[in-house]
Amino acid sequence: MVRAQPVLKAGDLVKIDLGCHIDGYIAVAAHTIVVSESADAPPTVDAETGNVAVAAYNALLVASAAIRAGATNKEVTAAVERVATHYGVSAIATVRMHQMKRYVIDGVKEIALKTPTPDDITAGEEDLAECTFEQAEVYAIDVAMTTGDGRVRPGELRTTVYKRNVEAQYRLKMKSSRYVLSEVDKKFPTLPFSLTHFDDERQAKMGITECVAHGLLMPYPTLHERSDAKVAHFKSTVLLLPSGTSRVTGIDLPDYFTTDKTPDADTAAVLETIALAAAKKAKKKAAKKKKNKGKGGLAKP
Repeated sequence: MVRAQPVLKAGDLVKIDLGCHIDGYIAVAAHTIVVSESADAPPTVDAETGNVAVAAYNALLVASAAIRAGATNKEVTAAVERVATHYGVSAIATVRMHQMKRYVIDGVKEIALKTPTPDDITAGEEDLAECTFEQAEVYAIDVAMTTGDGRVRPGELRTTVYKRNVEAQYRLKMKSSRYVLSEVDKKFPTLPFSLTHFDDERQAKMGITECVAHGLLMPYPTLHERSDAKVAHFKSTVLLLPSGTSRVTGIDLPDYFTTDKTPDADTAAVLETIALAAAKKAKKKAAKKKKNKGKGGLAKP
């Protein structure tokens, strides 16, 4: 029996998370929006939702600025924690930022959103080893914040997104399972995929269970906070260039997300630097556009 999917309604908080690659070179992005009554009317957003969205977005900007050659993952974690604490929200503990390489979306170097407590470690959470960023690296800046406790739980909805575990090997019994693994090895050997990508989706759904049971494929589970919590999620891709760190994906925070809280002094200084750089870049772009427009209007000799 196919479960009916919920229909979006005005006021719903929606997270959009996507990625693409060209010849194995990956770019990712994620954004949070609120559903409005119509395309012409801005949505109504409560104070709690506005605050957590502003906190998550500011943490994204601060983390992007903190990831630079010579800095460490611990420094980025501290910056994100500072934002979360000041805005009175919690980082989602299971969300990690990752280095990305060609055909590798989850690289070895990772950045946590929060430092695990002794109780967290006892419960199974990993305390990441310190690593240092280097020039020419690429990172997915992934930030999710919540008004809840930050401990997400598996949801009831079945995931359709998986990734090949290249280190696992097993001789599958079912024909449908062998079909799934064969298609994955041919088309999605290292990057995530959805069951909807298969020509025979019905057979893929039948064969996926055995592949997961023996560790050949890893699911991306649907995770939930407590029912009354508000979660905001933003993601960007950054490049560590000789000229500095460049954020190459992601869009601006919607104007309808607001809060009466102001950032701490350190965060405010970083945000001001980012805003000034963005304004300078926009001014330069506008001047260039005006200059090119003027050239186009000249009569040819």
